[in-house]
Amino acid sequence: MRLQALVRGHNVRKQAQMTMRCMQALVRVQARVRARRLQLTHEKLQMKAEEEDERRLSVVEEIMNPKSPLKSYKWDSRNRSPGKIFKENASKKHDAVMKRERALAYAYAYEVCN
Repeated sequence: MRLQALVRGHNVRKQAQMTMRCMQALVRVQARVRARRLQLTHEKLQMKAEEEDERRLSVVEEIMNPKSPLKSYKWDSRNRSPGKIFKENASKKHDAVMKRERALAYAYAYEVCN
């Protein structure tokens, strides 16, 4: 009777250890997937931001150096230079990108758990 209890106890411990190893492996895989998704979204957002910056720079250059004398400046009564406006817009864009990235990271984190 005691021998049977010892064998059963050993088998239960062995099965519990195997289950823990499998769970740890699953957690590691989930962490890798989450990290990769975050990396991809960050790279994608960074590329979009760079493209947008390049586009804005070309617009600012076009405004500063018009090719045609028929083009007129759009004047607003505020005392801001085009460079300052560009910096303000870039800052707002960067803030929006970071908020969106945090929201995606949060969503991915809780998507995996549920």
